Amino acid sequence: MKKTILIITLFISSLSYSQYCAFFDFKTDEPEMVVSSLKGMMQTDWAKNIQGTKSLFAYQFNGTNGATHSVQFCFPDEAAFASFSSSWNSSLVAQVFGEKLNKYIEPVNQALNTPVWFQNDWTPDQVFFIYQMDVSDPSAYVKEFAEFSMSWAQKTGMTSSYGVGFPISGKNAEFSHFVWTGAPDIETALSTTKKMFNDPLFAKYSSKVSKIRKLVNTTMMVRVMDF
Repeated sequence: MKKTILIITLFISSLSYSQYCAFFDFKTDEPEMVVSSLKGMMQTDWAKNIQGTKSLFAYQFNGTNGATHSVQFCFPDEAAFASFSSSWNSSLVAQVFGEKLNKYIEPVNQALNTPVWFQNDWTPDQVFFIYQMDVSDPSAYVKEFAEFSMSWAQKTGMTSSYGVGFPISGKNAEFSHFVWTGAPDIETALSTTKKMFNDPLFAKYSSKVSKIRKLVNTTMMVRVMDF
């Protein structure tokens, strides 16, 4: 009973800190030109006034995801995202840099994502494992994931971020939700994931959710730079 109350409390608490992250996934054969164009864009007054974080990530070993990189903007609330959206459409500077960037990229997908439940700040994390899945019973799945992941974090002393999110707009037809686990570097991400897959806690969790979620794709996302 106490464990259930704790999970519900943490669920409500995490919602109070919910953010919105816009993912602009793309494919490129000229990453150096993308970085150069993005640096120029982020040095403008338009970008400096964005009320949120601005980052470039690279996808590695990304399964069926055709994107190589992702530009991501994360916002603290609805007002911050609304301000970004309206400013993008009205800023001539943003449109000019956008056209310049489009010369070097092939857009793959755009999505506005929001966390359902999470723990810890993800902004310091440098590497993320992303597990995209189709979930038939979201409330039951989040409960099981919260119970497992908090037990795993307590057992291992993990302080990086982890959580469940979903695309609130720009939904991919193949998956409904995604889980992420953060890490300070690639070595830690790999070793922690390997240990997790071999742990009895993970086996128990996997058995509980096997009938309500189908794993669609996994990828490793590495932070290239923040702006």
